Amino acid sequence: MFGKKKNPALNLLELVPKHARAYDVDTDGIVTVRVPRFKYDWMSRHLLPRRKNPHIHTRLDAYGSFIWLRIDGVRTVAEIGQELDAHFGEDVRPVYDRLGLFVRAMRDRTFIVLHHADGTPV
Repeated sequence: MFGKKKNPALNLLELVPKHARAYDVDTDGIVTVRVPRFKYDWMSRHLLPRRKNPHIHTRLDAYGSFIWLRIDGVRTVAEIGQELDAHFGEDVRPVYDRLGLFVRAMRDRTFIVLHHADGTPV
């Protein structure tokens, strides 16, 4: 009765992920996501030691890189899962359980944002 109403459980497979961080791809197709060490540029200029990289780098494995490169702001999580299963087969099964963990981890670290197919944010 009191407090906020709980949203009905979202179906993660129907959501569309979009990159929220810059990234690099090496020659082997492995993705490295770059996250600024500080929220504001002035903090980097004044608090970061000289010659220290202003970004924290997170290197993804082959599966994570495959998923990351398919995130385009148009494909749903379910469509990415189908491509993941078709490419890696038995190695990634159960596909949607593993993909769900990856997508939630990327969202929690603010590497990606999720929205509905019509563009409304989650």
